[in-house]
Amino acid sequence: MNDMKLDTRKLRQLREARAWSQERLAEAAGLSSRTVQRVEADGRAAAETTLALAAALDVPVDILAAADAATPAATSADIPQPVAPADIPRAAALQRRPSRHLLIYLLVSAALLYRDLHPDGQLDWAAWPIAGWGLALLLRARRRHARPPGRRPLASGLNPDGG
Repeated sequence: MNDMKLDTRKLRQLREARAWSQERLAEAAGLSSRTVQRVEADGRAAAETTLALAAALDVPVDILAAADAATPAATSADIPQPVAPADIPRAAALQRRPSRHLLIYLLVSAALLYRDLHPDGQLDWAAWPIAGWGLALLLRARRRHARPPGRRPLASGLNPDGG
């Protein structure tokens, strides 16, 4: 197993600068939250995990590598730079292109509507997959733009000083 030694302080700092929880980083990187917890605790990560974290945080892998050169696992020579799009986990790649999902949804919906309406001019079945997929897209967008845990807007009329 080809592990890298990561700078846990830097990883936590990059995550917190985005106001992300460990769970949010795991989701963006396509990893389990347990993996992110383990990497932040001991600093050791497989090359694939390191690539996923770097892609999710939108930083080069070298930024996450530990400064301790005495540890052979601390080098990133085993990981090709720059990161090729094929190496980025699917979840992280799709995370950056929500408009792509919408475009595909609209094109497929148009094709389904054409296929359903063309023979007899009546809408028979196409509305169901279009509605289901649209609902899934809305829920995904809502989850994606949700505030991080613990960051709720203040009630109107209240200020943070308690006055």
